[in-house]
Amino acid sequence: MAYLSKDKKIYLFNLASELRIDVTSNDKISDLHDKITKSTFFKDNEQFVKDTFNNIVDERKKLEAEVKKVETEKQRLAEKRAFELEKLRPQNHNSTAINANASPIDTNPTRFDLKTVLPTFNPDTDDMTLFLTMFER
Repeated sequence: MAYLSKDKKIYLFNLASELRIDVTSNDKISDLHDKITKSTFFKDNEQFVKDTFNNIVDERKKLEAEVKKVETEKQRLAEKRAFELEKLRPQNHNSTAINANASPIDTNPTRFDLKTVLPTFNPDTDDMTLFLTMFER
């Protein structure tokens, strides 16, 4: 019975649910311990209960180890990506400097000649409002 009191509440809670003992999340460790030890299944099959409890503990520890392994792998990949990014920054800076020196960019805005863009206005045949609307654009 000493094995029941050495571990976490979640292990006892899982054991009680495996043994189909009615427990609540508000039960304390001592309450869980008492309910398990006073159950008829525990009295009849103490070795089975001990093996079940050890199995629950082992599964939980394996799960925690797997989660830790996944987190470590994520952290390693994040560090690798950060290293690759830092490695690319100087290359990007150098290529930007080379491109800036190689071809100067024309910063003058494009100018349009209105005489070539707008159609000519013929007062005899054309409508003045249509011409002015086109001129506004």
